[in-house]
Amino acid sequence: MLNTVTVTARDILRNYKEVFGKVKKTKQPAVVFVQKEPQVAIISLDDLEKLKVLKNKQSTKALLDLAGIIPKGSGLPADLSERHDEYTWD
Repeated sequence: MLNTVTVTARDILRNYKEVFGKVKKTKQPAVVFVQKEPQVAIISLDDLEKLKVLKNKQSTKALLDLAGIIPKGSGLPADLSERHDEYTWD
């Protein structure tokens, strides 16, 4: 599991450059808390790109799983299993 840093919204307001710099340098996400409740996470741009790729792969798998249960004539491309990367969208 990733090590995370916790910060408050007030920390972000007062020291955003320091917090952003730490996330960028260490590649550790920062979870922002407001009134002791986690609200959002700040992640590096590299991690964001990795998450986008992962989401795309999961979307492709879900589409292929769906294609396996849809009857012929449903309108899905016949070559979906070979060219699935070309048919993904998000």
